[in-house]
Amino acid sequence: MVAGRAAHPFPSGGNDTMQGSTPVLGAGRAQSFPPFEPAYLRMYRDGTLRERGEGLWRRMESCGLCPRECGARRLTGERGFCEASSQLQVSAFHPHFGEEAPLVGRGGSGTIFLAHCSLRCVFCINHDISQGGEGSPEGLKDLAGMMLRLQQMGCHNINFVTPTHYLPHIVLAVEIAAGRGLRLPLVYNTCGWERLEILELLEGIVDIYLPDIKYADGAMAAKFSSGAQRYPEITRKALLEMNRQVGVAKPSSDGLIYRGLMIRHLVMPNAVGGTKETLTWIAANLPKDTYINIMSQYRPVFEAHRDPDISRRITRREYAEAVRWAQEAGLTNLDLQGWSL
Repeated sequence: MVAGRAAHPFPSGGNDTMQGSTPVLGAGRAQSFPPFEPAYLRMYRDGTLRERGEGLWRRMESCGLCPRECGARRLTGERGFCEASSQLQVSAFHPHFGEEAPLVGRGGSGTIFLAHCSLRCVFCINHDISQGGEGSPEGLKDLAGMMLRLQQMGCHNINFVTPTHYLPHIVLAVEIAAGRGLRLPLVYNTCGWERLEILELLEGIVDIYLPDIKYADGAMAAKFSSGAQRYPEITRKALLEMNRQVGVAKPSSDGLIYRGLMIRHLVMPNAVGGTKETLTWIAANLPKDTYINIMSQYRPVFEAHRDPDISRRITRREYAEAVRWAQEAGLTNLDLQGWSL
């Protein structure tokens, strides 16, 4: 910690080692760092990282961290629309080799799966975590310890999955971890449903934004994501802000991405996601070389079987159309997936 800095005013819980979370595998090894400094280290050194985290923490008094702005008094134990209180819950943490190749490299993406979600999609593949709340209670020092362990294991980044409702915990834990040697880039792995005001507070903290853009039609978003009628409007504004902060994601000489915007769009059956309109919007409003992963792995899981529009996998033709639309729009940095039916 920086000399002279006051003791941390927020509950840390546990101790500096993991307690109760899914164990990680593999022996630690020395990490070789590229000539890259994560954005948050400058804020750590001048004390503004902690200030930012404390400000976010106070927002849980009447929660407005996500676009639901439900006003839950999370600091007194009340749960928000997302079903989270102020108690951090972590489902698992480990090197992940199923993410985009420029995040995975040889050592994997250091993924931390956080419980609960404010979007609550009926087809969520991680519904046991996002809506079932599967996870263990952890403190800020525990979360910092997870980051440091993933760095020790040789991961190339720290990847927070569904982070929005736990942003105060994340920023304060990063401040602790930075004081103990963390220097990996931070990945903000989000459904795209983000308040512009909150995203602006992440400038200088997040290195890589990894958002979904799920829908082009608010009616579809409302139907399949718990009434999120304004999802297209809100997410488009969020993508513009993310791009302003970190710019286009470009691989370094080692093939890894350390900074930038990486967009995911999941192709859904029966044009539910509005793929053509979404790709056309991206081409018109963001750089043509914006990194876009056109995802083919939709599966009718959780409650998707209840609606005929989303109760099947996509066809080869639907995916090929999505790729063609992207190319016709002039998008040049496409991550295309091999798949079989």
